[in-house]
Amino acid sequence: MSPAKEQTPNKGSDCEPADLAQAYRDLAKGEQAATALEANLTHLESKLDAMLAALEKKASGAEGKVQGDGESGK
Repeated sequence: MSPAKEQTPNKGSDCEPADLAQAYRDLAKGEQAATALEANLTHLESKLDAMLAALEKKASGAEGKVQGDGESGK
């Protein structure tokens, strides 16, 4: 690289402190939103797991009843 190019400041390097502060606030806000979404998804996952377990229990109970009825008819 030529010395002239190395000494030329980049357009992104002349950020104002206020811009950096705003970027930090935006990042913090995004992190909070991500944390809230993760908590909601975890809660939803636990509800779905409970529903699935209940359905599996109900299905296995119904299968056992059908098999039991079939054997008693012999």
